[in-house]
Amino acid sequence: MFKLSKLLKKTRSIFDNLFSIERDYFTIGGFKKDLSFFFKKRNIFHHFIDRIKFQYYPKLLMSSSFPTHLEVEAASKCQMRCPMCYTTYMKDHFKGIMKMDLYKKIIDEAADNNTYSIKLSWRGEPLLNPNLVEMIKYAKKKGIKDVAFLTNAELLNDKKSKELIESGLDWISISADGTDEIYNKIRFPAKFNETIEKIKTFKKIRDEKKQTKPLIRVQSILTALENNSSKFYKSWEGIVDKINVISDHIRDYETDTKKIEYNEMFLCPKPFQRLTIGHDGKVHQCINDYDGKNILGNVLSQSIKEVWDGEQNRKLRNSFKNHTFLKENVSCNYCSYAFAQEKSSLTKIVEGLNLKIKRYKSAHKVVDNGKVLETPESLIPLNKIEEYRKMLKKENSN
Repeated sequence: MFKLSKLLKKTRSIFDNLFSIERDYFTIGGFKKDLSFFFKKRNIFHHFIDRIKFQYYPKLLMSSSFPTHLEVEAASKCQMRCPMCYTTYMKDHFKGIMKMDLYKKIIDEAADNNTYSIKLSWRGEPLLNPNLVEMIKYAKKKGIKDVAFLTNAELLNDKKSKELIESGLDWISISADGTDEIYNKIRFPAKFNETIEKIKTFKKIRDEKKQTKPLIRVQSILTALENNSSKFYKSWEGIVDKINVISDHIRDYETDTKKIEYNEMFLCPKPFQRLTIGHDGKVHQCINDYDGKNILGNVLSQSIKEVWDGEQNRKLRNSFKNHTFLKENVSCNYCSYAFAQEKSSLTKIVEGLNLKIKRYKSAHKVVDNGKVLETPESLIPLNKIEEYRKMLKKENSN
């Protein structure tokens, strides 16, 4: 009976890997909204081909001759201290800003090898990089078809909005968890209503220029919506082009891995799709290898192609092919994507709009019964709070 149960579990995992695109991520409005966003991106033929490579090559254990997507970290520091973010706990020596000469080296090779997309964000806040607008312009000039970044939007102002809209940016994603006090506590010192107004202004400037790009996406973690999902949807509908919900990921980075329930048959698509390049040129195993437990190479001294085809990356891919990834890659043990999943409790947003999303069994909730379990201020020692506020004020004035 035990063997049969294990076999059924493995079969279900394989089925999920083969036939599901996203399990922890959902667009409110479903397929219709996703399709609208797809067409608004334009480059429809190229985007369609890219999606095949990006979504389906990994399922067939295939990879392109060069990464179709690059995570290029414009900045690895952030002015916020969100409780669910690794950057809040990250040691200072990991924090920095990518230099323009390194960035151009990356983009030149990517463009020569037809990389479809780059995302200029990872561990930090891209708007802290003073060259961000120039970086976007350079990538677009070189022919990268899809250039985007994620931001908390706290440093966004009218001038920066205008520059970004004129830069050729394809889309921008606003991380905005929950509404009102939930948002204010998680995203301290930002205020929910102020963030809404900033994005309204961003959209207004874009529309006045008669542009459809950059497209605007907003996303929240699941537990921040459980008490007020309807208000979240209604607050953003009509302002942004897409509203997403993502499962809460692991936030206790010292978790005892013996207490985690894993999906041992998980097939991670990332080694077959992309590379994650830190601000200092180090190529990390993936976006969840925050502190560089598995460095695949360094594009300061190597080409992207050398890293992509290198021994470390081949070992990484093989560990998923052989289902030995948990033993061979330390970072995988602290990655929510490898956790077993279950259906979430939140199914209805507003009338006629349902949410189909799974949550990770072993990931702690950030918000429980309407209460934020940890707030940024609680994560900072009492004798450091004033210093932190001064730092925020300084960075916000730049």
